Amino acid sequence: MKYPLLCLVALVLFSCKKEEKKEVQIPQKEVQANVETDENAPDVPDTLKIKYDEHKNLFTILTILPDSSFSSWEWPKNDRIELVNKVKKNNYIVATRFLWKYSLITPNALQIAVVDGSWVLSIYKVKTNNYIVLAENRVGDGSTFRAFEYENGQLTAIPFNDLFDHSTTELLIDPDDEKCMEYFNDNRLLFDYSYIGTKKIKVHNYYLEEYKDCFKGNTMNYEFDPAAKMFKLINIEFSSEK
Repeated sequence: MKYPLLCLVALVLFSCKKEEKKEVQIPQKEVQANVETDENAPDVPDTLKIKYDEHKNLFTILTILPDSSFSSWEWPKNDRIELVNKVKKNNYIVATRFLWKYSLITPNALQIAVVDGSWVLSIYKVKTNNYIVLAENRVGDGSTFRAFEYENGQLTAIPFNDLFDHSTTELLIDPDDEKCMEYFNDNRLLFDYSYIGTKKIKVHNYYLEEYKDCFKGNTMNYEFDPAAKMFKLINIEFSSEK
């Protein structure tokens, strides 16, 4: 009588093991496909809906920037081309583990939040198929810039400082004021760049308001002049906006 019972137990155990094995062996391709579909859904958090046709020049220039445009991180050209192809097809961008958030801060400026700060690409139209290009890499200890001229598919590096008609020191401080010049040089003052509309840039350090005796202002407002291919100073002011 014990043998049939043992056989029955063995059969049950064998069946359970067989079922466990089936549960473990889920096809890997199927899992990846499900995850990819979920990540690429347009309504997931940090998805930027953007029409490729309306920002075609911005995306075209993004694909041909040299790797040196990303001074504190890496974004290989092939990865940028892949991203742009997806935007071209879907008209949206989904954030990833390394590129946390995309923002179209102006119609001609794309900002990307990355691990150690943010990165901004902005373009300024000179004429058809001709743009001045700025790539700003923002980190905790300040920004670094690369500047280019894009014309008919070709990108040429140009000096960033040549794009602004005066130096910061000349505009903000009397160079003959030794005390103020000493303060300026000793404190390594940093300035932030804000992009406004399609032509304007605001260069500012709001903390300078505390030192009005030394400085002519804490904010310099510039506007792009297509004929001169540079930014012309509009005015200098003290602004408390933060």
